[in-house]
Amino acid sequence: MNAPADCIPNIGPHEREMRVRVGVSFLVAGVILAAILLIMSVARPWRLVVFAPLWIGAIGVFQARAKTCVALVARGERNMDAGAEPVRDPAALEQMRAQARSVYVRSLVVAAVLSALVVAAP
Repeated sequence: MNAPADCIPNIGPHEREMRVRVGVSFLVAGVILAAILLIMSVARPWRLVVFAPLWIGAIGVFQARAKTCVALVARGERNMDAGAEPVRDPAALEQMRAQARSVYVRSLVVAAVLSALVVAAP
């Protein structure tokens, strides 16, 4: 079995901080929205609207943790706090793509589980 490759950052500290702020803000908004929906006894199918802010929030937090902006990776770029620049090393770009996939999968799982809990609540 291959050992996981080391993280190759494509965002610097300032960019990570920005993603944490946005991510936490969306997670808080999702929790507040879930609370409102539950307090108002909104029908279960409508409670799925919490998925969007939870997913966006999770993406922001996981991008910061992985030091990987999924949008920059999709464009083949990095921003180490001095502006976007192309990633010229194909191996580094492939590792960044793997990191971006991990961000998407983790975010999707977290948002899906939290949304399912909101939908399943009485």
